[in-house]
Amino acid sequence: MKRFLALIAAWAVLAPALAADDKPPIESFFKLPQYSAMTLSPDGRTIAALAPLNGRQNVVVLDVEKRAARPVTGFATRDVVTVGWINNKRLLLRTGTLGTRDSDFRGGGLMAVDSDGSASRLVGEGVDEQLAAGARMVYRPIALVRTLPGDTDDIIASEIVLNADMRSEPGPLFRIDTRTGRRTILSTGKPDSGPSENWIVDRNGIPRVFFMASKNLARVYYRKNADSPWQKLDEFSTLSGDQWTPVGVSEEDGTLYVISWRGRDKGTLMRYDPEKRSFGEVLAAHPQVDMRSLVRTRAGVLLGATFDADKRGIAWFDEGLAKMQSAIDRALPNTVNSLAWSDDRQRFLITARSDVLPASFYLFDVKSGKLEWLADSRPWVDPKKMSPMTPVRYLARDGLEIPAYLTVPKGSGGKNLPLVVVVHGGPWVPGDDWSYDPEAQFLASRGYAVLQPNFRGTTRYGWKHFSSSFKQWGLTMQDDITDGVQWAINEGVADPKRVCIYGASYGGYATMMGLAKTPDLYKCGINYVGVTDLDLFVNATWSDFAYSEFLKYEVKDMFGDWDRDRAQLKATSPVELAARIKAPVMMAYGAADIRVVPEHGTRMKAALEKLGAKPRWMMVDGEGHGFRDLANQVMFYGEMEKFLDENIGSRK
Repeated sequence: MKRFLALIAAWAVLAPALAADDKPPIESFFKLPQYSAMTLSPDGRTIAALAPLNGRQNVVVLDVEKRAARPVTGFATRDVVTVGWINNKRLLLRTGTLGTRDSDFRGGGLMAVDSDGSASRLVGEGVDEQLAAGARMVYRPIALVRTLPGDTDDIIASEIVLNADMRSEPGPLFRIDTRTGRRTILSTGKPDSGPSENWIVDRNGIPRVFFMASKNLARVYYRKNADSPWQKLDEFSTLSGDQWTPVGVSEEDGTLYVISWRGRDKGTLMRYDPEKRSFGEVLAAHPQVDMRSLVRTRAGVLLGATFDADKRGIAWFDEGLAKMQSAIDRALPNTVNSLAWSDDRQRFLITARSDVLPASFYLFDVKSGKLEWLADSRPWVDPKKMSPMTPVRYLARDGLEIPAYLTVPKGSGGKNLPLVVVVHGGPWVPGDDWSYDPEAQFLASRGYAVLQPNFRGTTRYGWKHFSSSFKQWGLTMQDDITDGVQWAINEGVADPKRVCIYGASYGGYATMMGLAKTPDLYKCGINYVGVTDLDLFVNATWSDFAYSEFLKYEVKDMFGDWDRDRAQLKATSPVELAARIKAPVMMAYGAADIRVVPEHGTRMKAALEKLGAKPRWMMVDGEGHGFRDLANQVMFYGEMEKFLDENIGSRK
């Protein structure tokens, strides 16, 4: 393997030399990985990988038997952000723009190409292709629903209709021939419609389950086959613990696989009988977290279910795969090991990750019994020099248990350290997990302990943890962060005189709110593309979700209704609380951000300057909701390093 992998090593971005003080340079944490993903073909003969080429992330394929490698794509103006196999010969990929925190899928399209680089076809235009074709009032990107077993080149995909004012609504469900581009509509006669729609399609390409939500109300529909009528199975509020979500249909008996919160706190994987309209056998549950997703064969046979507790894991139902997982975990004991396999299960591709290891890829050949290292995602990262991340839990002041992750600088002793509390965005997202985190490792390399609290509202910890965040911006959600800092102080980890708060998006809001609500706790704050004005957040007509169903309905119950809750929202709006802020502030925004519009930054800056404060300010042209250009990332984190050193660094 080493020989044929060397053929594409030249495409990787070279690792820069260590700085004079032996601190890894900033770009080593944030530049494109040599390989960000690998995926095995169904026959196990070929591996598709994402790797840098032309300064962008592109697709290469590796022939396992011939020990040969070749590029498949060579984009110079966009990245390939996902890649997967349609069949043994053909690949499906999505383009977009990679950044520090996430990927921009809105700009890219869905493309199919043979593994030798031929027969390329744009299956679904992204917004960028449609703009290049001329001004349009409506854009129609598509999203993959599923691939199909066997040798077919067809996929199932749904269309999203995106209006010029960023209002979106679902379009048709299609079966698409990825060679000819021919589309066959599958959603004719669908039983309902709404702004949010999801489908479950069986291995024959027949839509079997339709799930829609509108105005905080969800409805689930089912049919036995293409000739059967749709039946409504249930209806429930999307903002109650009574909900459940279909995630699959059994190809054997037609029962549904669902994740249900009904009558329980944690989302539990269960069977559901659509004929009796009743819940049945519990298949998998976890005491700490919701079950996440299914693991299935290409033909739809259920093999296991995933969860993300302190560390990620899989509850296997397949005895052979359970034994294989145990064997791989014994061979690679310090990593979370994800398995992918050929249809005949004679070859396994393993992706091994940990808190100090971005990813390593291995190939296991069952016949030979050999486990062979293929490549490292970021070979310039030395796990021995990275800092360990530990899952921790602490009690908030109202008794709610808050999961968090603590990263302590390697070799520091772990006591009386300057602390940066890093607040995740969202806020209603799965949150931080046990994995290699470039920001946490960057901060730890500079001598800072890092606390990442998964405060209430983080979605994977059950209904109570999620729903207790409703209308709690700046209130108990903020207290969860404060209580985490106090926990770190009480544990002796954090020096109470050297604590800084940092976050992006919602995390930027929590940064500013923390500085205002507990002004004596923090010695500085870093707000990256953060919300500062709650009036602007719900009333700006030029953000990308200004006309969304979420803002029209869910936000009123989850965040607050500007008419009914105005007094509370103004009282928890940082721009209204500028006079309470004592600590130095750094703020950074993208001038082209349409999620958290840059006026959030300029209004906060003006409010502070009116009081005589001088915030460190960064507004970068061409950047959006998080900087995506590596030079801008290096600039931002370089300024962060200086700012932290001035306020809570070793000199303090």
